[in-house]
Amino acid sequence: MDSNAKLDMLKKIQANHFAAYDMLLYLDTHKDDPKAFSMYRDLVNKTEELKNEYQKEYGPLTAFAAAQQSGFNWTESPWPWEKEGNK
Repeated sequence: MDSNAKLDMLKKIQANHFAAYDMLLYLDTHKDDPKAFSMYRDLVNKTEELKNEYQKEYGPLTAFAAAQQSGFNWTESPWPWEKEGNK
């Protein structure tokens, strides 16, 4: 397992999630902006794609995501926020 690739993927997920949330905050006050809503949807979709890609390669990011696995493997490896999981 390439720990640099794993960390890079986590950073991409975080960046896309942050951008999507930032766009959501903008939409709270600009709900009639179709371009912003389109950007928001694209960011949410990209975040989900990245999460799915990560989970196929490295395992679930959350306990709820473990339900999509073939077995309950949530506790088998270091969690993404643990130091051991980012070596």
